[in-house]
Amino acid sequence: MNENDLKHYERAHEKAIEKIQKVEGPHGNVEDLPPVQMAKLEYLYAEAERQAFRIASYYKSQQKYHEAMAEIEQGKAYERVVDAGGRSTDAQYLSRKFKGEELKKAGKNEGYYTQFRGIAGTYERAANSIKDMIKARSYEDGTGR
Repeated sequence: MNENDLKHYERAHEKAIEKIQKVEGPHGNVEDLPPVQMAKLEYLYAEAERQAFRIASYYKSQQKYHEAMAEIEQGKAYERVVDAGGRSTDAQYLSRKFKGEELKKAGKNEGYYTQFRGIAGTYERAANSIKDMIKARSYEDGTGR
């Protein structure tokens, strides 16, 4: 997965949100929508959830990449210092600096990953709420089982 994929998922996510806002209307009175529109809204929330999970997976892959690079860079830095005649203790210290830089990047990506997982969960709960409203309305109308 690369940055082009991320941009594609972000655009798809934005489109899903725009469609949700269009169906909900300017005041977001979901409970006033006809059943067909509510079902459509449920579908759109599921679509937004999928895109949010795709975005989250991009950041998770970036997090893992930088964690791996941290280990690799630490090893390379250690070897450079020792090969140049440095002491083992100096090599340990300097190699941790390289590792730390990569771990900072990993941490940033982990934050975005957590954020988009939370967003996806919010959409899932919204879709489930709409599903429940549709069921409740059918019971109120006497058409439910």
